[in-house]
Amino acid sequence: MTYEGARARPADSEINRVFVVSKIRFDAQENATAVLWGEVNSRSNLDVGAEVVVPVADVVDAIHDGAEVLAVFGIPFAHLPPHRIVALEHPDGSETIALQKDPESAPAHLLALRDMPQLAE
Repeated sequence: MTYEGARARPADSEINRVFVVSKIRFDAQENATAVLWGEVNSRSNLDVGAEVVVPVADVVDAIHDGAEVLAVFGIPFAHLPPHRIVALEHPDGSETIALQKDPESAPAHLLALRDMPQLAE
């Protein structure tokens, strides 16, 4: 089930939901436009359903509704733990996603969404 299909639930029901983003798509201006994600049961670490492609706006909505959204990386970063994805507001008021920065990481070890596997058109 996509997040879009679950919008009828009250927002407080999103608090215990966890989504994992495994691929991302960018437009020509380097803005994230879509992701491949799936819901994961936080207790069992098992997939709740199939991964689906959703627009970044759905990810932002899920974050605002209290869901935890994590990014997983492919080779050569596959050994790293998932990173939390946060909503980020642009100066014009539009929103997108970004990786939450870890203040303990050295600048050379900071990952970006660009380091994730790319989602084909």
